Amino acid sequence: MGQAINVVQKLWTAGVSTDIVYDVSQSQETMLEHCRQAGITCMALVSDKDGNYIKVKSFEKERQSEKRIPESDLVDHIVQKCRTKFFEERNIRETSETVSPQNTKGSLVNASGSSEQHGSSASSNINVLLISPEKVSSSGRRRYETQIQTRLHYLASNLQNKSNDIEVLAVDLPKATLINFLSLEFDGDEQFNISVKHLLSRLPKQRYLKSICEEIHCFKILKRAAVVVLYSYKDDYYNILL
Repeated sequence: MGQAINVVQKLWTAGVSTDIVYDVSQSQETMLEHCRQAGITCMALVSDKDGNYIKVKSFEKERQSEKRIPESDLVDHIVQKCRTKFFEERNIRETSETVSPQNTKGSLVNASGSSEQHGSSASSNINVLLISPEKVSSSGRRRYETQIQTRLHYLASNLQNKSNDIEVLAVDLPKATLINFLSLEFDGDEQFNISVKHLLSRLPKQRYLKSICEEIHCFKILKRAAVVVLYSYKDDYYNILL
């Protein structure tokens, strides 16, 4: 039971809504049916006999899959699944809302950072703000920008109907720390400040993290940017702040 509680705490910290079920009398089939009826698409099975590994069952419509992964990778695995599901649902929604195609031309940033013209596409710009605890040279900034544009090229092509701009905050943080920012709330100043306080209480490097949170506040609360990406140029990993 202690392992299950620990898993739930990690998922909640990462911003993933999670429930815990502890009833040895229920079969997996019963729990799967409960999840389907409740609209839950992912279930983690925690068992003492599996040690530090956890079975993750994913199901959507008629599809079902099972994967055995280390507990240390569970949060990232489920966050990625939630992100994929979000993109799929939004793409379906945007497609259904499109009444007629428009023959417009736009600019799409390619892997090299230059622009290509595409018919029937909206302009998608990747704006990079480098937030570094130390001074970075001009060549270093250009290298990071190219790295980020290459990494987010696919994301840009998928989000071009959502927003003309993708705001990227490039930070010098490890992946394990970056995941914690998914717990931030963006419904207003009060909720945001409370979530920032909770975030900072769990992590070191207070001054640097505060400067990152200030920029997130600027884009998400003040400018109401539709797409803000927090990117770790240290680990080449990113989270989308929704």
